[in-house]
Amino acid sequence: MPTVLELYEKLKPKLGEAEARALLEFVETSVQEKAATKADLDQTASSLREDLHQTASALRDEFHQTASALRDDLHQTQAALRKEIQDVKVDLLKWTFAFWVGAVAVLSGIMLGLLRAFAGK
Repeated sequence: MPTVLELYEKLKPKLGEAEARALLEFVETSVQEKAATKADLDQTASSLREDLHQTASALRDEFHQTASALRDDLHQTQAALRKEIQDVKVDLLKWTFAFWVGAVAVLSGIMLGLLRAFAGK
């Protein structure tokens, strides 16, 4: 690959001294700008990767916190439902007992009435 000086010497007779120098300066500036742009892109990509990792980590943490909160809510709801079911069972036992006591009392009354009615004859 020719050096800048060799290229200048080859272009000078065909383009002229000022034009050859301007062309080489333009090419050198373009190459430097391209290198700077590539470095900026690399730096931006690196920064974006870091931001993405931080965001992913934050999302993971938030997900775990939300899952933990949901588990706690589920356990509380489950405990409340168990308590409510237990209360309903107790109420059902009370009403069943009351029904049977009432049924026995009514049947006893009917039987006593029948015994009195037939015992008097």
